[in-house]
Amino acid sequence: MSTNPDFIRRARRLLRWYPPAWRERYGEEFVDHLEREFADRPVDWGRSINVARKGLAARVGDLGLAESGVNPNGQARAALGTSFALTALMVVVMLDLWSRAMAAWSSRTYHPIPVNITTGILTAAMALLLLALIAVVIVVVLSAACQILRGRGRSLLGPSLLALVSGGFLLYAARLLPRLLSIYIHGAHGFPGTRLSDPGQVIANLASITWDLTLRWVAPWNQGIPPLSTTQTIVDDSVLLAMFAFGIAVALLIRRVELPPVGARLVFPAVTAIGALTGLFFIAYMAWSAFGGPSNFEYFFPESRWLGVVYLMLLGLVPLLAVRSALLARRTDPGDRRIHLEIVDSRGASSFD
Repeated sequence: MSTNPDFIRRARRLLRWYPPAWRERYGEEFVDHLEREFADRPVDWGRSINVARKGLAARVGDLGLAESGVNPNGQARAALGTSFALTALMVVVMLDLWSRAMAAWSSRTYHPIPVNITTGILTAAMALLLLALIAVVIVVVLSAACQILRGRGRSLLGPSLLALVSGGFLLYAARLLPRLLSIYIHGAHGFPGTRLSDPGQVIANLASITWDLTLRWVAPWNQGIPPLSTTQTIVDDSVLLAMFAFGIAVALLIRRVELPPVGARLVFPAVTAIGALTGLFFIAYMAWSAFGGPSNFEYFFPESRWLGVVYLMLLGLVPLLAVRSALLARRTDPGDRRIHLEIVDSRGASSFD
């Protein structure tokens, strides 16, 4: 192996294209191989592009969106973490779309059967998805707390801090929720009171409360709502980013935390449920739109039609990625696989088993 410090520095810089698990396992062999390559051909743009391409592919596999040969045992965890982060980004939009659909349904006197069915599916899918996400968060938080108390939580400190900061911001953004609940529970100011004996009215009230909250979060810069202060507008517009940050934090914890045996067995069912429920919600909302759910111009997103189209495209992409990662996790069988490293350069391939 060459001892040229410039070669070593360049090799380690190219190594950063690969995810941490790959670098930890194959880093030394990779650097050794590249040093010999640099000694033969100091400059080769094709080699650098190829390393970057292979590194990005390895990162996609590390996220659970492609088959990973580095850590097949963690494929299901990676799939669950990625699915959770993507769903966390879109769950606010989904809540807003559901609340619009529910409000439109409850305000009408005539309810066609297709609209009744699609509105019911949207409500059930949204409720089950929220329960699944909350269950994942509870299991991860309890497992992380136990691991930290046992003195083995050093790797969890960064994600835990990110989860606390982003979660605290989300609680601050939702600080009006208790006041809105109080108005509807007591029926103040002409609002219909909430009675558990009337589940339809309870769901309609929850939809109104959800719409009051989420409209400011999904419509940038106060589109369609009364003017607010600049500070409040910035807070509202940052909710989606905060949700994504919280999802990333939980995803990192999912991959690093020591789950109990029962929790470990539920990883694959959880990612399957998230993918299935987000896909069901998307299909039901498209059907609701097609069968007369919206009225007048309220097709996708009346505040900004282009933004509504973007939201729906992302909403359709999330279940596809989640289902793909679930299928890859199911197909991965660590017992029948050999770990194989392949580094391809412009002249051929070098392999390590």
